[in-house]
Amino acid sequence: MKLIDIIKNSCVLLGLKNEFNILKDLTSETVSTIDDNKTIEELIYLSKYSIRELCTNYLPMINTVTISTTNKKYPIKNLTNYVRIQNVMKEDKAVNYKIINRNIEFKQDGTYSVTYLTYPDIEGVFDELDFLSNFSQDVVVLGLCAYYSLSKGLFEEFNEFHDRYIERAESLKTLRIFDTPTRRWE
Repeated sequence: MKLIDIIKNSCVLLGLKNEFNILKDLTSETVSTIDDNKTIEELIYLSKYSIRELCTNYLPMINTVTISTTNKKYPIKNLTNYVRIQNVMKEDKAVNYKIINRNIEFKQDGTYSVTYLTYPDIEGVFDELDFLSNFSQDVVVLGLCAYYSLSKGLFEEFNEFHDRYIERAESLKTLRIFDTPTRRWE
């Protein structure tokens, strides 16, 4: 699924016919033609926001990196698109840590494996959103429609889209539950 498809579907729901007509024939060669369209620019920005919120709260992406500490600290800013830490390991054992002043602090220097929640980098309208491949794009479309309506002061439309967005996003949490292995008692 591509970001442009999400934006086009949002244009249909929002009744933005002019923007949809501009986007329907857009190619990577003609992408610069949308630079002057404030509405499309806003839709792109809000879609990135909606995707970030979705990944932060409902469908977290996990990244694991190996880090080395200096002065028993490691700056969080070095973790790409950091949301929160899931765990820290050293030699296959969980390690205690603290987060103080935007640093991960340890009891001793060393090399650690940090697993943290993140969100994707989205640079252009033709970017593939592979992380959503198991789900329909409607959840992102509804989020984009909600935030666009809010930005325009259309509170009734915002409430309608937002309620549907939250309902769909919450269903993603339910679907994730099935990924956990079942316990067997003997």
